[in-house]
Amino acid sequence: MKNYALYKVTEHAKERIQSRFNITKSELDTWMTRLLSQSTYIETQENHREKYRLNDVVLIVDTKQRVIVTVYSENEHDDINISNPTNPEVKSAINSALRLMIKQRKVKTANKALKSIEKMNVACQKMTSPYANYRFTDNAWDELVKAFKEVKRTLESGMTVIEEAQRKIDEG
Repeated sequence: MKNYALYKVTEHAKERIQSRFNITKSELDTWMTRLLSQSTYIETQENHREKYRLNDVVLIVDTKQRVIVTVYSENEHDDINISNPTNPEVKSAINSALRLMIKQRKVKTANKALKSIEKMNVACQKMTSPYANYRFTDNAWDELVKAFKEVKRTLESGMTVIEEAQRKIDEG
């Protein structure tokens, strides 16, 4: 936070810091200096207020009166805007690995599905052969349905992984 030395801590904020973070009065100044100097801007709010964060500690400041209004703990992943951007070289390597994984998963899924499709084909041939014996129709039908469910499960599982990997690439 810029110009943090110009801000005063309200009594309300001091009380909240002491109760929420177990900070003693003697530790308060050092703790606040570190918090204010290292916090990251999150958003502008109503009434000249701004929200800042350092890890999971959130502080609300009044920019007009130059005071720290309150301080509280919040899950560090609730504000999407504060995440550090990934190094472009790392991002490129991750995306390349994800693209390769997607291709490999597609091939693996297709191979697994093919085995089940072949089982479906065998079951269909048993049922549609001109020499089909109706005694075996129920068994062949059960084999067909079982193989179909295997294909469906295989494709859904593969697609879930592929779609998640693609979302990660798209998120950047």
